[in-house]
Amino acid sequence: MPKYTDDKHRAAYIPFRCPQTTYDTIIKIAQEQHKSQVQVLRELVEQGLVATGYKQDEEYLQKLIQSAVKAVLQPQVERLASISAKAAQISGAAFFMSIYTGQLMLPPAEQRLVEEAAGQARKLGIEYLKLKDRDVDEFIKSGVKKVDS
Repeated sequence: MPKYTDDKHRAAYIPFRCPQTTYDTIIKIAQEQHKSQVQVLRELVEQGLVATGYKQDEEYLQKLIQSAVKAVLQPQVERLASISAKAAQISGAAFFMSIYTGQLMLPPAEQRLVEEAAGQARKLGIEYLKLKDRDVDEFIKSGVKKVDS
């Protein structure tokens, strides 16, 4: 059996036969990827050796590990996001409660001003919760401008 080397001129030559459907698939892949049939065959053999465990490929193993870790951690990430959202709701409620109690200690004219600012802040908070693809930093800047005016 000839020995394989990375030198293309000294590499082992392995002729083999395959079904016509396999050959047609190789031709299709080569055309789609703009590669020669030989390049496609070499890559498929290498990928097959890695996939079956006969050859180690650190990048392939790293991708497998990353996908496994992601699958395991996803429920915990979602749980932490849920806890974070609850904390934000509690923080918002505490903020508005402190404004309300502080407002009660002010003279009536100033109570109205605080009440208006709190109303604007509440509206902005509700808009913030509805954000999806908008830039959060820009939203906050525009909210600060509304409250300041």
